[in-house]
Amino acid sequence: MTEQLQKTRTFGLSILAGFIAGGILAGISATLVQSYATALTDVEIENLLSEGEFDEEEFDLQLQSIRYSQLYGSMMIGLGAGALLGGIFLIGRVRTRPSKAALMISGIAWFVLYVIPTVKYPPSFEAMFNPEAAITYQTLLVGYTVISGISALSTIAAFSKVKKKGKMLAAGAIYLTAIAAAYFVFPDYTSENDSLLPQQTLAAWRSAVSLSMTAFWLSLGTAGGLLWSYGTKS
Repeated sequence: MTEQLQKTRTFGLSILAGFIAGGILAGISATLVQSYATALTDVEIENLLSEGEFDEEEFDLQLQSIRYSQLYGSMMIGLGAGALLGGIFLIGRVRTRPSKAALMISGIAWFVLYVIPTVKYPPSFEAMFNPEAAITYQTLLVGYTVISGISALSTIAAFSKVKKKGKMLAAGAIYLTAIAAAYFVFPDYTSENDSLLPQQTLAAWRSAVSLSMTAFWLSLGTAGGLLWSYGTKS
């Protein structure tokens, strides 16, 4: 197998791993996450009814649109993450066992692209129904995620050729310093509607979302490692 063919196959298998992980994310979102979302949706309906602003047909269409977007969004996230996984593995020339490399890359991506942004901007239930709130929330979240990703890649690239011991700790310290600065620069996002929801149910919903994303990145690393280990053999 030529080197180029090997790279092409590895990247293709990475996309497949992303597809698998996206399916797992969609499944968890449709079951575990949806159960808590339904409880919050019922509260939202009660609030709209009390305000005399509830249009059942319009609300049902909006709810159906949200569920479809979550399904397709999960698959798109999976394919994008699979491409990221394969790209970093090939471009970075990670020199370790495929299974270990896949879990390491997905673990770092989980921390940089999900944990750090979520600490600053926890999931907002209002952003699912309110277009104006969604634009504000998504803009801030995406911007902060991009900064986190660029900071991590820049730091890793800067230390990739350093051979001194402890370079990973130094790289981690620089990244955390950079993202801490961004934390204070980026404005906070506050949702009055979220504050009116039952906080215990809202917290459970956010925990379910976090669990689904953690399972997603873990399944991506596991699937990627297995496919790289056994799918690229001649």
